[in-house]
Amino acid sequence: MLLVKILFKKSMILSLAVCLLIMPIAQIQKAEAASFVQKFLYSAAAVTLITAYYNNANDKGQKESLASTQKQTGVYDNEEAKQRINNIETQLKTPGLIKAQYAIYANPKKEFNAFCTLGHVISINKGALDTLDDDELAVVMSHEIGHGEEKHVVTGLTKGISLGYAVDLFLGSNQNDTSAILSTIGANYINNEMFTMEQEWKADNLGFSYATAAGFNPGGAAASMVKMRSIYGELHHEGLAKVVNPNNHPKTSDRVNNFSTKLTTYSNNHVMVKNDKTIFIDDKEVLTPVKTSGYLAEERAYLIAGNLARVYHNGDMGTAIVGEDGTVYIGSQKISNLAENDISAYELSNRINEINNK
Repeated sequence: MLLVKILFKKSMILSLAVCLLIMPIAQIQKAEAASFVQKFLYSAAAVTLITAYYNNANDKGQKESLASTQKQTGVYDNEEAKQRINNIETQLKTPGLIKAQYAIYANPKKEFNAFCTLGHVISINKGALDTLDDDELAVVMSHEIGHGEEKHVVTGLTKGISLGYAVDLFLGSNQNDTSAILSTIGANYINNEMFTMEQEWKADNLGFSYATAAGFNPGGAAASMVKMRSIYGELHHEGLAKVVNPNNHPKTSDRVNNFSTKLTTYSNNHVMVKNDKTIFIDDKEVLTPVKTSGYLAEERAYLIAGNLARVYHNGDMGTAIVGEDGTVYIGSQKISNLAENDISAYELSNRINEINNK
């Protein structure tokens, strides 16, 4: 559909935009020479044109966006990875909170990263797949889905085009040229993400909600962030560095703390992880996990705390027992298997039961 037709259907202001588009160039001349009212109308119509274009591409252009994005990133053609992503996506969609249809694939890049772009296309780096377990990966995926559900890509692209350039595009006489330019900008979005700090917080909070509602470990969010922090640090600039390279993501430790607070709230305020390392139930120390070959100590703290939080969230507080495999359970909920240098499974179960029996 032509952009002019799209605009015409939107509203009275869009109708005005169409009228301006078909006016002879001699009448409108250059934007610089226009009156204040004309400039206002040109600006409103230009922003509307661009927003309408990207909304249309986002809603109807998944196939084209997927092909363009995969061409830029490459595809990690691994059946196990595909199945893993598909299984997590299917589980995330089960509660019905996620409305759009997503095209999610893995790319071969080794860095810990994932992104969402136009058309509800999400790409996950192989590095993230290799670094995270399913509970952690589910939060990373649902964070990107949060961007998609809130149409942050459309907002970012629209705001990323300067108003002056937008007006120039609007006043251009060739709609095909305008479409081609906007399409190129959209295709290059993955190299220049334009999310705001507020949008990143929104995506974090939605990601936690989507993942926990789908049954993933509520400690997976904080665990994923402590893992990322161990690799890349805070990903946050201060002082002059912040001016030269502005922050668009919150400080990683702030994200960990946000997810840690959400975990505690989820547990009905019974479970807490202090200093990213020690698990408390009702302000009584329960366990300070050690590092293992597969997990950081901080990761284990949040994941074990997340299992405990599930029990308290559901009100299913039974007696903690040690299973035949040496794993601590409360009812059917697995709490943790203990590492060699942790306290024993029996000690952990006794501590939990003493707290709950008081």
